[in-house]
Amino acid sequence: MEKIDLVFEHSKLPDKANLVINRCKELADEICSRPEDQGHIAQFEPSDGHISWHLLNSVVRHTQPDRPAVFCEWGSGLGLVTLLASLAGMTATGIEIEEELFDQAQDLSQEFSIPATFINASIYPKDNQVSPINYKDVNLYFAYPWPNQIVRMIELFEQVAASGAILVCYHGGRNYRVLKR
Repeated sequence: MEKIDLVFEHSKLPDKANLVINRCKELADEICSRPEDQGHIAQFEPSDGHISWHLLNSVVRHTQPDRPAVFCEWGSGLGLVTLLASLAGMTATGIEIEEELFDQAQDLSQEFSIPATFINASIYPKDNQVSPINYKDVNLYFAYPWPNQIVRMIELFEQVAASGAILVCYHGGRNYRVLKR
């Protein structure tokens, strides 16, 4: 495993990406403001859409400029980063265990006519169970893990990712880590 020092660059944000970011922010604000007894999702923490856009494009430009990215977001929430990856030209899949967030992501994909796949499942394959997707086909992973999930996600990446695959761990703000297997 190799840590990649990435130069964070700004890239043009398409109008549709701005619309998706704004819509996801509205939905996230509503979900996060709910009381616990009225559907609050405790483990939901939305990514910053603008930073995610620039981060994804910087990673692709610097690590995989000559091959199309096959993208997978672990814990895709409302699907924001997966939708942005698709808008950036990637084949994009998001995996989300929370059914409401999964449903919202699918709805957003349809609302904005963005081709992305969403899977309602855990990212962790259980004993003798098939993974929700063929991880060996993926060359760019994205995760926004809670601090207590970081080690487990990196271990999963080491187990399932093909050689040369990239993992972007976003930690909020401009804090991120890029790893190559």
